[in-house]
Amino acid sequence: MSLSEVEKLIRYVTNPGVSNADLCKFLALETLAQSKISAIYAAEITEDGYIAPIATFGIPTQILASWGNISLSTKAPFCDAVKEDKIVLLKKEESLERYPSLANYEAITQEWESYLVCPILPYGLIALTLDSTPKVDKQFELFLKAIGGITFLHFYRSKSRGENGNNGHRDRSIKKSGALTGRQEAIKGLMEKGLSNPEIAEQIGYSESLVRQETMAIYSTLNISGRKELIERKTD
Repeated sequence: MSLSEVEKLIRYVTNPGVSNADLCKFLALETLAQSKISAIYAAEITEDGYIAPIATFGIPTQILASWGNISLSTKAPFCDAVKEDKIVLLKKEESLERYPSLANYEAITQEWESYLVCPILPYGLIALTLDSTPKVDKQFELFLKAIGGITFLHFYRSKSRGENGNNGHRDRSIKKSGALTGRQEAIKGLMEKGLSNPEIAEQIGYSESLVRQETMAIYSTLNISGRKELIERKTD
């Protein structure tokens, strides 16, 4: 993994007409080719607490449809990665022991060695089905975060232009300009009650990192300098 792969990805997404599906295919066959990717699943975190697919590669349509949107309250690799803000690496032989709920989901293929989920907070995640087991060190994690950030920038730019659609899945994350999402409203209410970020994270079941990023988004949307001004507005 190297910066040259990141540079190639940036050049690719600047080409006109690149769809979300095209981008997932490029990630699998070019950017992450050394990791022996057989499937990619990119999903967003919706404001009402679900993981909803945006684009995929290597996953049959009927299987994707059977998964649907997944609640963050589910005990699953997707959800743990998002709530704990860390990469989850799952080997096939331990998958059902660690996550019994996976038995309820139709498998992509019987031929896989490991499954990796990388959160790209606060937007969503990228999940990889692999024919090998990668070494997840700090360099590899930073590489995944970098390509994930580029990928989601493309997704949301496409959405703002009305391109690509949403693959037939309900888009729950769109909000009016200048308005807070449902999750941000909940966090704002707890902030106004004087709760700290760790206390908010514990109460709503998200990672402290995600709460911190959402508080920054709240300040930006409301055009305020920080928590003190937020509370002062509440008392006015």
